[in-house]
Amino acid sequence: MTKGTILVTGAEGFIGRHLCHELERQGHCIHRFSRRDDVTRFPLSCPNLAHVFHLAARTFVPHSWDTPWPFYQTNVLGTVNALELCRRHGAPLTLVSSYLYGAPHSLPVSETHPLDAFNPYGHSKLLAEQTAHFYAQHFNIQVAIIRPFNIYGPGQADRFLIPMLLQQALDPEKIEFRVADSRPKRDYLHVDDLIALLLACYKRGAQGVFNAGSGHSTSVSELVDLLNTLTPRPKPLVTENRQRPNEVLDVVADISKARRELAWHPRVPLGEGIARMLVGLQAERGGR
Repeated sequence: MTKGTILVTGAEGFIGRHLCHELERQGHCIHRFSRRDDVTRFPLSCPNLAHVFHLAARTFVPHSWDTPWPFYQTNVLGTVNALELCRRHGAPLTLVSSYLYGAPHSLPVSETHPLDAFNPYGHSKLLAEQTAHFYAQHFNIQVAIIRPFNIYGPGQADRFLIPMLLQQALDPEKIEFRVADSRPKRDYLHVDDLIALLLACYKRGAQGVFNAGSGHSTSVSELVDLLNTLTPRPKPLVTENRQRPNEVLDVVADISKARRELAWHPRVPLGEGIARMLVGLQAERGGR
């Protein structure tokens, strides 16, 4: 680990806020770049650059079908911009990518699983990864790529499943949980554990691709059951039985590579993580 300034792109995003807070808590000097759409328009700069965490991206899959171009522009060209900064300074890059495996051939899903980007967002992240690999091979840039599965935690937007369910749990006017499909199982990882993985990559000078998950999957209906054990007024689950196109019904991350090479493992159980979020939201509502 070298001393110097750490640049975080997407610093005001969900993951970026948590990463910056932890870096500052540990005494690192950081430089924030928060303007997501500007990451492709202006040359990035940072004095005494030691490392780049590249998080700036467009991320919401449904929007990528409606307007694909901004996703390619931000996610691909923004990554080129970050890599160019690393090339000028000889600095390492940690790229936060995405789940790019499509429908799993087998479970758990390892980093060697074939890639299958089945929406414009995923395709843009795949191209970003390919660009990072090219720079690593031809410009000798040290690159680590993190592929998060399903990240959750405080401050996440309500359009994502766990925050949406928490809002339904706490809303006294809602008498039930309502979801499109109760069956899909996902591998949920608390944002604190993701941040620990990012910092492990930085401190160990890691290179290559690493999955970020818990190693377990949980269905939508199981999430509701969990929430009903944490709230004083349990609510029934109503499903609309609407299956999304190309829906994947079960996903589990193989995290053995990160365990082996980075001595990292998840520390926040799903029940504890959701309970923390619930307490935080209750405190917010009580203060209004």
